[in-house]
Amino acid sequence: MRRALAGLVLLLAGCATTARPTQAPAVAEATPPVAPEPEQPRYEHIFMIPVDKALAEATKLMTEQGWVLKPLEDPRYLLTEWRTAQLSAQSWGWQSDGDSTRYLVAGELISERESVIRIFRMKRVAFSNDVEIKPEASGQLNSRFMLMERFEQSFVRRGAPVELAQRERDVAPWVELNGAVQGTRDLELEQTLTLRLESRPSLETLTGSLSLARDDSFARDPSFYLKRWKDEVQEPCAREVTGFQSMLRPGLTVLIGEQLGTREIPATVGDLACEATQAGLGVTVALAIPEKEQERINTYLASPGRPADQDALLRGNFWRKLQQDGRGSRAVMDLIDRVRALRAAGRSVFVVAMDTDMNHGKARDAYMARKVLNPRSARPQDVFLVLAGNAHTRLGDADWSDDFVPMSKHLLQSTRDLKVLEVGYAQGRRWGCDLELNGEMDCNIMGITPGPQVAIRPEAPAAIRMLPELDDEGFHGFLDVGVLTASLPAIALRGHEPPEPSVPGEAPGPANLVTPTGTSAPVNTVPPPQDTVPPARPPTP
Repeated sequence: MRRALAGLVLLLAGCATTARPTQAPAVAEATPPVAPEPEQPRYEHIFMIPVDKALAEATKLMTEQGWVLKPLEDPRYLLTEWRTAQLSAQSWGWQSDGDSTRYLVAGELISERESVIRIFRMKRVAFSNDVEIKPEASGQLNSRFMLMERFEQSFVRRGAPVELAQRERDVAPWVELNGAVQGTRDLELEQTLTLRLESRPSLETLTGSLSLARDDSFARDPSFYLKRWKDEVQEPCAREVTGFQSMLRPGLTVLIGEQLGTREIPATVGDLACEATQAGLGVTVALAIPEKEQERINTYLASPGRPADQDALLRGNFWRKLQQDGRGSRAVMDLIDRVRALRAAGRSVFVVAMDTDMNHGKARDAYMARKVLNPRSARPQDVFLVLAGNAHTRLGDADWSDDFVPMSKHLLQSTRDLKVLEVGYAQGRRWGCDLELNGEMDCNIMGITPGPQVAIRPEAPAAIRMLPELDDEGFHGFLDVGVLTASLPAIALRGHEPPEPSVPGEAPGPANLVTPTGTSAPVNTVPPPQDTVPPARPPTP
């Protein structure tokens, strides 16, 4: 029995049929159909995490899907065992021995915190000619069997990697010595990995015993400070959020489940506060800042907002802890300053620091709810805008705990007009904290990819979209904010410059792709590598 092991099974498509031809075709007529081009990614997605961490998550993903990994010397590659499905297709004396699939995961190190992961689906189909070349009853050789024998021999010749098999060290672990194997990018599986790496919950650093940064106020350049205090006439509402006007009414409470460490979400909350005060309503903005910072916030809201006032605000431990999780971002500081400017213009608007730095779990959420309900009772006609991570704002049950009661459920018991909004956004970046493989916490810029439910187009305007009924996960609608960009901790001396506007006529690329130099420019001029498995000789580590 001869076998042809190849990813060239498409060449047999014209032969694998159950219908007999009226006469034996000539060899010249057996032209294989043109195989469709495999789907290729338009851009390479660069993860803002080390390559070993990305590959560790890829290992979990492949194992959970039932694939068995083979040990490899090069840690940048993962290779699964073959998995074979019996096809049992018969034609012209040929019997399929099975359709075999395996995966190759290739990790590429871009920089210490940048990596690319490519997942290739490798396929091999084996056919056996069980009848070989048989004569007819008359003793004459049948031309159709001769034709199939020629096809089989041509497959063997094409598939034999003669040049690669001269020395064992020249052959990568995924090269088959008895036939060619082709691989194409599995974009669906790559997307699954991307969501696992960039849609995980934000870690919040709550303990009051974290190390603090030194007071850098004396070293701050004048360019560090917010400039709103210089404006003689305070800013009008620069942008309307579509869909908010129809919701506005006295006593409304809106919970906004955010992704920590972005520019866009606090800025959009500021737009909502401006719209509500412009409509003549009082507004209270509740933020996930420890209550011990309330006095400094009140002092700042009553101040002109000069550099010395900003320094005084940032002397609180919440702003100065080294492990900043995104709640103490420059964008949150700017939101507080925007409230100060609205108050200076005669608007009725307050900021409530509703969080705690010591309590955890359900005790923390109960504490946060009380910090919202107390001013809610004192100012029942105010519009309350409550900004926190979506684990605290959703009305659904928590996946990680059976007895966890989020802040939202506490508020629902005492608030008659409560709306919960999930943030809708396009792929981008944020500042956040995550655990490294060694268990240490790392806080830095990271990519963020939305799931299908909250994903919006990058060009979508700021808007509120209400659902016809409460979603199963416990929210009433979406607050769309667009592409997310990272907002660094407020105490960072640099890095607060707004992103550069896109060049007119330039094709936009995904917002969280970076150039090899680490800038935030879209990678829209460098094409991805061809849809093939890596070369037979892996690069030297």
